[in-house]
Amino acid sequence: MRRRSLTGTAAVFMSAAGLAAALLGAAPAGAVTGRPVITLDTPAPIALPAAPATADVHFEFQTTAKNLRADDATLTVDARGLSKIAKVTFSHNCTAEGLVATCSDEFESDSSPTTHMGAMTGLTLTPLKGAALGAVGTYKVTGRSAHAQIVGGTGKVEVGGPSFGLDNLTDHTDLKVGSTVSEPVRFSNVGNRPAKGVQTVLAASPGLDFADHYANCKYGSNGTIHFAECYPKGAIGIGETAALAAPVRLHVNSAALYTYLDTLTAPLGRPGWPDDQGIKWTWGKGTTLGLKVIKAGRRSSAPAGSVSLPQTGEVTAYRIASLKARNTADFGVTGARAQAGQGKNATFAFRLTANGPATLYDRSGGEGVPTVRVTLPAGTTAVGHSANCSPWQVNNPTAEAHGPYVCGPPDLVLPKGKVTGFTLTLRVDKVVTHAKGGVQVVWGPDPSHSHRPAFDPDSRNDSAALTLN
Repeated sequence: MRRRSLTGTAAVFMSAAGLAAALLGAAPAGAVTGRPVITLDTPAPIALPAAPATADVHFEFQTTAKNLRADDATLTVDARGLSKIAKVTFSHNCTAEGLVATCSDEFESDSSPTTHMGAMTGLTLTPLKGAALGAVGTYKVTGRSAHAQIVGGTGKVEVGGPSFGLDNLTDHTDLKVGSTVSEPVRFSNVGNRPAKGVQTVLAASPGLDFADHYANCKYGSNGTIHFAECYPKGAIGIGETAALAAPVRLHVNSAALYTYLDTLTAPLGRPGWPDDQGIKWTWGKGTTLGLKVIKAGRRSSAPAGSVSLPQTGEVTAYRIASLKARNTADFGVTGARAQAGQGKNATFAFRLTANGPATLYDRSGGEGVPTVRVTLPAGTTAVGHSANCSPWQVNNPTAEAHGPYVCGPPDLVLPKGKVTGFTLTLRVDKVVTHAKGGVQVVWGPDPSHSHRPAFDPDSRNDSAALTLN
């Protein structure tokens, strides 16, 4: 059964390549109008790397309109404000007169509830020779369509910038519940401008708690992940290597199993992840977290920046540490009984329960989450099922009629006490006394090749009967 993505939680974590987009804030929804509104997300500020490297600018829009199709959209990009700092190349769907381009585009949305739409229109920027580090320019995006109001915006581009390369974090295994583990955070400014300061974001997955609460860090949770956003004082020079003055200390609690610490270290002033998640923040009341210089940087006349250069190669400001605890997470199923005469329907309601003590937190996209394999009682045909169940093979009439079926939880975070219910409706083709089907906990995307994980050693509650008549 195909897994759904982890909404609300997986959004917290991301690859380094996707980090820049995730750090953006959303633009306002636009003015009230009788037509649907398509709004440009506020463009991320761009720091231009040294030539011949380039920087690409892509535009994302959003709408709450349903069944919208604006295939006649025209976007106008006025890049005259970049004339002194960059050579501008427009995307293939644009016709340019100097640094002003008219671009044909289209948008389509079914809105559920807000649809994010990428535009075909984009820019490629190459810094001009001799452009001063720290020089700033802007561009403006406007749009029109007969089918919608298009709300544009303005983007900022500057020459050069800091770029933080975060050292690898340390993975840990066999951690004891109740223990405390330390993670040093060390980074270097590999950019061509100093940074005004540092902003470090830490995300601890279920099973981990922050052992320290510093006065210059704010703390919050989205209900699953614990966050700390810290502002240690100190500018970071070009070529400088620094570290948080104290390692990040994490308490391993009773819910720990597969746990992670996600770390982002960025120049101070950059839009902050995860500030767009509606988290209620509380400032710590302990001591102040500082920085310590490992290797001094070099002096520079370039002004300090807060926008990071595009990161390439192995340089990344985002790292993940894996911290595996020595713990168990038991999963069990319950069966069901039903009665129905020949030609009638019988509905079975059964469930999967997470008995803990650990929370199973799966970041593989579903490969590590238990599912339930369902075999049908003799003499029946499947005629309906809950949304979280499907035949083991889609587009196969035999599988749809007679199974087996595979049912699974829609979430990839399964804490102790989490109960996932399923239903399967069967038509009785032939009455068989005490006809028995069954439900069985299986692991992995292919139920026929299930491998029992070591963290769930109790197999006594892995199966149950579905009894008909």
